[in-house]
Amino acid sequence: MPISEELLELATRCAEKIELDGRQRLLPSFSDIEDSAEEEYERLLLALHEDELFAPVDVQRQEALVAQIAAALSEDMRTMIEELVDNHSREVWLQQEAAYHVGLAIGRRLAHRS
Repeated sequence: MPISEELLELATRCAEKIELDGRQRLLPSFSDIEDSAEEEYERLLLALHEDELFAPVDVQRQEALVAQIAAALSEDMRTMIEELVDNHSREVWLQQEAAYHVGLAIGRRLAHRS
């Protein structure tokens, strides 16, 4: 697992790709930043995946497993499993957005201390 300094360096490369007007008060969303620094962000994710805790996720495998489970269920239960998967996806996205905003707030706070 990379040390925090290495992760911060990777995150800084992502931040450097974001174009901000010095007077801008509105900041881009997490998805906009992810799009702007796609390659750098991917490197950061790969570094995090080196740790067993953050092992890579095989999204295609997940989708196949959900499809297998859904196929074995009645129509009502199939709808329920699809709802569960959708809800989980929204929760993961919410967590990412929260982490982004916390990181942004910490960065702004540190910048004002300098």
